[in-house]
Amino acid sequence: MTQDDKINQIVYSMEILKQQLEEVQDQEQSLSIVLQEILSSLNFLRNIEKVEGESLIPIGRGIYVEGTLTNKNKVLVDIGSGAFKKTSIEEAIKILEDRRGEITGAIENARKSEEEIQRRYLQLEDYLNRMYQK
Repeated sequence: MTQDDKINQIVYSMEILKQQLEEVQDQEQSLSIVLQEILSSLNFLRNIEKVEGESLIPIGRGIYVEGTLTNKNKVLVDIGSGAFKKTSIEEAIKILEDRRGEITGAIENARKSEEEIQRRYLQLEDYLNRMYQK
């Protein structure tokens, strides 16, 4: 393999790493949005007893509906595949806390992946610079 071939291979590898980094960063951003929604829902559920009369009720992604809560004891929770489960506020909080833990773990994994990709990219960049200096 010629030096030009090695250089081309390294440059190609660096481009692949850049794409992977962008994908991981997009994933991390999406997970952060989901985490914010979970935190908003948790906050609302923890304070649901304080809600009286006409109120703004969060329905996701910064969208609210005006309304009056008639049942502060039960909520519907998405359990996947378009199915919902009617559950107590306490159980809904537990489910959301579990999801928060899962999402937080996924964000941490994405950050570790991001750091690893950046480390590998910098190694290749350093190697490429040393090749040019020869």
